Amino acid sequence: MKINFTNSIVRDATFITLDTDGCVVALGADGGGITLDQVKQSGKRYIVGDIEVLEEHSAAMMFRCFVPGEDHERIFMRFGLLPNFKTRICLDLHLLDNSTIFTNRTPGTLKLVVHGQRTELDAVDRFELGMEKTFHDVKVRFEHFYLTNEQPTHFPIPRKKMVDEFGQWKEKDWPNKIHTLSELKAKLKANEGRAEYPFPEWNKWGGDQTRKLKTGTGFFSTFKSEDGRWHLIDPDGCDYFSLGPCGTNPGDRCRVDSLEELCDWLPDPEDPEYKEFYRMGTMRRAAYMPPDQYKVVSFTALNMKRVYGESWLEKWEEISHRILMKNGINSQGNFPGLGVNNGRAKLPYVRELPNFPTTDTLIFRDFPDVLSPEYQDKSEQYAQQLAAWKDDVWLIGYFLRNEPEFNFVEGLAIADEVLRNPAQTHCRLGFIQYLMRGYETIDQLNKAWDSQFESFSDFERPIKDCSATYPKSKPDIRSFSVHLVREYIRIPSLACRTIDPNHLNLGLRWSKAYNLDMMAGWEYFDVFSINCYDFDPTRDMDFVKNAGVNLPILLGEYHCGALDRGLPATGLKGVPNQEERGVMWRHFVEKVAAHPYGVGAHWFQYNDQFCLGRYDGENYQIGMVDICMQPYEELMEAAYETSQVLYKVKNGEMKPYDRLPKSIPMIGY
Repeated sequence: MKINFTNSIVRDATFITLDTDGCVVALGADGGGITLDQVKQSGKRYIVGDIEVLEEHSAAMMFRCFVPGEDHERIFMRFGLLPNFKTRICLDLHLLDNSTIFTNRTPGTLKLVVHGQRTELDAVDRFELGMEKTFHDVKVRFEHFYLTNEQPTHFPIPRKKMVDEFGQWKEKDWPNKIHTLSELKAKLKANEGRAEYPFPEWNKWGGDQTRKLKTGTGFFSTFKSEDGRWHLIDPDGCDYFSLGPCGTNPGDRCRVDSLEELCDWLPDPEDPEYKEFYRMGTMRRAAYMPPDQYKVVSFTALNMKRVYGESWLEKWEEISHRILMKNGINSQGNFPGLGVNNGRAKLPYVRELPNFPTTDTLIFRDFPDVLSPEYQDKSEQYAQQLAAWKDDVWLIGYFLRNEPEFNFVEGLAIADEVLRNPAQTHCRLGFIQYLMRGYETIDQLNKAWDSQFESFSDFERPIKDCSATYPKSKPDIRSFSVHLVREYIRIPSLACRTIDPNHLNLGLRWSKAYNLDMMAGWEYFDVFSINCYDFDPTRDMDFVKNAGVNLPILLGEYHCGALDRGLPATGLKGVPNQEERGVMWRHFVEKVAAHPYGVGAHWFQYNDQFCLGRYDGENYQIGMVDICMQPYEELMEAAYETSQVLYKVKNGEMKPYDRLPKSIPMIGY
């Protein structure tokens, strides 16, 4: 069923050309869009069509679903598109059930995410295809859209070269872009040399040896001083603030399956000289997602191999250590790969334990049936991984996992999802028992809830949106939700402590601090970690502190990017140029250090992402180094300036850097 664009209505947008089969439209910078009015009546599952962004940068496109009487969309899909690259998209309306935040990539499309509240298709009043807010009006071409129940299998890719032999974006030039192999060699050799910290008061860990706070344990630990400040303590007992990038690996994973023809050069995956740089196979991003076939390569590693031959990895480690340490970087954030547990460590690091315990039946998204014996058994198996790391003195601590996906739904109550899920889970049985303990009879429950249940066995059947249907049930729903979150944390945490009593449990790297339920279980951590994509982390840190969490707080991710150095998207925070990236570094890190609970800030990430997208389609200019291992000097200078005063700011002897960066709306997905 074809979509007729002449029936579309614009919002904050202007048609440039228009006919039944397509249009060119200028979408307003505040996030304009056009309606697709045939979607609701069609009864079809998929929206398929071709889109071309007629700009020099990527665009974060938006498919918004509005319900009657609301000005803001109830749920939306945000997806990235490359510039001047005609791309076939496929939007699955089943995703309105909010069962996932992520989807697998289709050829040519960048990352797609789902945000908002579960919404019934029949409840949607208006479907709108448009753009996320950006820094100028954006011209886009829509063509050949149709509605179908058959998922397409053909996603045509334009025949054009977009990536040069070094993995750089071909369609733009910028200062320090590499043009020849000899130029690459010279740039790399300029960064060779000994790695050491530039500050005489720093010890080998990057702690301040003039600030010994307690007797060293031989491992990293925590300490709360008399002035109410939390601290990390290095193995020698000195004050330690953890500062560094995530993903310290030889390049980001560049996804090339279906995109090979866009590259000037790719080695044969079977060539013995380059075979090690490819990864091919099937991955499953989350237990509830379908498997995804992929082929990725590291252009950074290829570049190093072309310059240094068989010693490329040794040279990458040398150059990386020197770049980081000489600028006052003393840690590796999550996903570390630089001298990790191999006897060559120079930088302390944190890591995430892979394969967080799950269960065959999930409650919602990735939340397991945490009251089941299966969850206990798998937690004990999961903890065994720590046995190989428990004696490594360079390991600060471990994250249990990264950004639980159920937490992306604002205001989520897990107990509501337990009741909605038709499965006879241990969580459902536990909730029924909880209600029976709290209310001796069903009549007492009905009186308290203003409900009409006939017996407690009614809770064995699915109940949609219990706390909305029975508003007086909310205290019980919230109380049991908190219990489930606490068990989600308690069971694997205790299992890990049994195997590894030496290292710090750094928590879950929550994606955002905004739900009090998710503060439950903090007492099983040593450090509370959150990721924060704001220019100032103070609000999120205060939320955690004011929720009663009495622990050091680690900021596990933050970043910003610009469009002036060869990548078409900024990431989750945007600034106009590299100078402002440096301002953001100083402001963010020093605000964390000045906070009485702040003990670390980890930039995401060490490497720029690939211009055509990493495994899931992110293509952000967020690195401390580019794809050719050139450090961003403006960012590095800012890092040095912050590290120079870091421990004075941490201990209240100097005020933090207070200039906010100039910002632009993000291009991120």
